Amino acid sequence: MLQRNWWVVALTALSAVNIALVASYLATPMYGTSAKFLVSPNSALATEGDIVNSLGTLDRRSIISTYAEIISSSRIFEETGQELKIAPDDLRNYSHSAVVLADANVLQLTVEGPDAETTARLANAIGQRSIIYAEQFLPVYNLDSLDLAVAPTGPFSPQPVRDVGIAL
Repeated sequence: MLQRNWWVVALTALSAVNIALVASYLATPMYGTSAKFLVSPNSALATEGDIVNSLGTLDRRSIISTYAEIISSSRIFEETGQELKIAPDDLRNYSHSAVVLADANVLQLTVEGPDAETTARLANAIGQRSIIYAEQFLPVYNLDSLDLAVAPTGPFSPQPVRDVGIAL
């Protein structure tokens, strides 16, 4: 049956490849970038004992998770968009998230969107706004930039070669 109807299999594979290529061509390119932040005890603490105690407290994941929630909050995101003069409709095309890196007091902020330069500007501005906000409410610890976001050189999506391979 396959020898007689080989053309059906070939036509199906060709159709799948064609659909994958058209979908990749029509898809909006998406860019992603990330920035890293370090949470550490405030050096202005009164004594070395206070610093040691704050380091012990920092081992509890609730402290660093609080910083992750600040960075990934909608409030910080929307205020940053206003500061950068990004229209609310355009800001909806961008997403952001913050995660705590394993076994470290380091947070990673990831921003994804349709413009490479804007993703980097947005990530760095979210970080700076988060640092200012955290200083007001959590004075025992410092949130500092570790690695600034850089504009990505190419999109992470779509990937026509991968998509065609999967379709085939």
